[in-house]
Amino acid sequence: MTGVLRLYPRWWRRRYGDEMRALLEVAPARRGDRRDLARGALDAWLHPPEPSYLPALGALLGGGIWTMIAARVVSQPVHPDWPGYLLEVIPYAIVAAIFLLVAVTGIALRAADAHARSTGLAIVAAIVGYGVWIVAMAGTVAGVTDPGVLWATQTVAMVVTAGVGFLVRSADERLGTLVMLAAGAMLLPWAAAWLVFGTCWTAIGLVILVARSLWFDERRRLS
Repeated sequence: MTGVLRLYPRWWRRRYGDEMRALLEVAPARRGDRRDLARGALDAWLHPPEPSYLPALGALLGGGIWTMIAARVVSQPVHPDWPGYLLEVIPYAIVAAIFLLVAVTGIALRAADAHARSTGLAIVAAIVGYGVWIVAMAGTVAGVTDPGVLWATQTVAMVVTAGVGFLVRSADERLGTLVMLAAGAMLLPWAAAWLVFGTCWTAIGLVILVARSLWFDERRRLS
């Protein structure tokens, strides 16, 4: 039973791990305990004790890298055919997508209090959506993925991103709107829209940092 505690985030294990482990060692195991512990682990991941800096870092790095990619694509005398990738920038796009996945999952957690079940589904969808997009980009570099597959997986990732933005609007309208705008830009068959995508994610990172700073200021004021 104590092995299930590895499912819990590190902050929870530091705070409650020893106490819970001792309780599990002396209490008789009951039917359904593993399910309850797994559900508790999901709840701990969905409700961190304080805002994390990781979504902001992912948004700033992913947005910055994508803005540079977009500038490279837009500067071409003739824009590449849709979905608009240059082979030379795809490795950087893969790195940007990984950072953006961190940002999207972290942003989705902001809706956990009001939409716990939907938040869990959104996070799983983001991991799958961005995962297939990243794999498709890697396949393009290897020469085994055609542009249609790359466009389709990019579209899936952006639809999931838009869904996360819609979900988060109930908790933070400005942040949710920016996420939806970023996703919508990447659905447009226009190379310059990539600049909007990168700029939006950079703005999202700044918004999260400001909100996190205000949260800590409020906590210090109340303590």
